[in-house]
Amino acid sequence: MVYDLTDRVVLITGSSAGLGAALAHAFAAEGCHIILNHSSTTETSISRASATESALKSAYPDRKVGIIRANCAAESENIKLVSEAIALSKSWGCEGRIDGVIANAGWTRFSAINDLDAVTWSDFEKCFAVNVQSPFVLLRELRDTMNKNTDGGFFIMTSSVAGERPSGSSLAYCVSKAANLHLMRCLAAHQGPNIRVNAVKPGVLATEWGLKFGREKLDAIIDSTVLKTETTLENCALIYVMLAKNDSITGEAIKIDGGLWI
Repeated sequence: MVYDLTDRVVLITGSSAGLGAALAHAFAAEGCHIILNHSSTTETSISRASATESALKSAYPDRKVGIIRANCAAESENIKLVSEAIALSKSWGCEGRIDGVIANAGWTRFSAINDLDAVTWSDFEKCFAVNVQSPFVLLRELRDTMNKNTDGGFFIMTSSVAGERPSGSSLAYCVSKAANLHLMRCLAAHQGPNIRVNAVKPGVLATEWGLKFGREKLDAIIDSTVLKTETTLENCALIYVMLAKNDSITGEAIKIDGGLWI
């Protein structure tokens, strides 16, 4: 069966810009009400989140859209995010439902992956806090709410091809994304049948994050793909929507990288 996304309430972490914002637009286009999240108190982060909220409300006037600031690196902030998301859903007349979660928030500090002196203890701590522990806490806190949904719900994690290959923005990031993928499998195996848990593994995207590699390196990566094409945010979003709709898939990680790693 196809899981109907109309009037579903979807929480997307790390959604003020980039892939998260693209996902917000994709799910709003499917009929979802969107809860945006950003972690920083900086003026840039706040203005980006507000701009994404305004764009969604303008493009989809019949959808509910809200923003919750919460730092996904802290357990207490993840718990607060869940409680505020449920309260927001209630205020929208959606009975406190959270039908879907996209754990998209991520963290890295760019460093040479072959330089053991370039990565710090705190790099590992923050990578694991945001990339592994945050998704765990979100599902732990939401499982009762999601299990109340008659036709279940979906939990999708943004992972990375770096989780299966020794490459990427940093050693700590690669290792945390490998843990992220195994967490997804563990959650999928034990949180069914009402909650489907899957992951998406994008290659390098031309977002603010991806552009930190430098345009020259990005172009070289694109040239080394089988399809000789850049992985777009729109194409990535299609995978998330498919996983949300298809109620026969759980425990899977879908790679979208133009055939960079086969």
